[in-house]
Amino acid sequence: MIKIGIRAHDMGKMEAKDLFSSAKKYGFDGIQLVVNKALVTEPPLTKEAFNALAEVKTTEVFLLGSYFNPIHSDETKVSQGMDRFMKQLELASILNTEYVASETGSYNDDKWTYHVNNHTEEAYQKVFDKFRKLVNKAEMVNKTVLIEAAFGHVIYKPTVLKRLILDLNSKHVGVIVDLYNLLNLENHLEHERILADSLITLKPYIKVFHLKNYQCIEDKLVQTGLDQGVMNYEKILPMMIESNPDAHFIFEGITKENIQSSLDYIKKILEEKNEI
Repeated sequence: MIKIGIRAHDMGKMEAKDLFSSAKKYGFDGIQLVVNKALVTEPPLTKEAFNALAEVKTTEVFLLGSYFNPIHSDETKVSQGMDRFMKQLELASILNTEYVASETGSYNDDKWTYHVNNHTEEAYQKVFDKFRKLVNKAEMVNKTVLIEAAFGHVIYKPTVLKRLILDLNSKHVGVIVDLYNLLNLENHLEHERILADSLITLKPYIKVFHLKNYQCIEDKLVQTGLDQGVMNYEKILPMMIESNPDAHFIFEGITKENIQSSLDYIKKILEEKNEI
């Protein structure tokens, strides 16, 4: 059965018990949890705090988001990001979670936007160095690092992401495919081809799909509800399922007023395809 989840803080910031019950009330099977964004009281990264989360957990935690910028100019921020990521790898088992995830950052520091140097070999090697250390940690604790590409970041297209996965050379690394993140004003109308290429290139490594949609408004790609945008999920969702039926399918960036209609839309497609 296909499992559908949501990035928890898109539902709003709340106490842990309410967070899990809210996801369940909508009808999600699980969540993507970024503990410092989703919870009113940010828990310390300790066994005690994660045990407390586990006690009120009523839906699955599909993955822990620990996104940081590995090429930030402030080395202190990089070290803090690495430390948070490694601690969550250590704690993930408490929530019965295998995955901890991040994107690959930008020379624009906290803006996470395109910079001319992002797509260089120097940037790639810096990212490889940081993720090699994270993957080494994942191997020690038997967890998996998930890496997400985005056009404006260092790892910006499926072939470069595959190169990184092969260079890391570990069964403890996988990928998130976020089709929207691979788009820009020049290529967005080719999104079905880009998805098809992603599935061919990354199929053995895909653990999660992020589900998003968008409209092009005043020369900007603007996220919408899944039932309101340019992408035709009646076509692309079956492509994802056929490629990687065991992946988690997670809503990300869907605003609160569009969550239920988006979920109803996706579930209708799944029912028509006998996937639910």
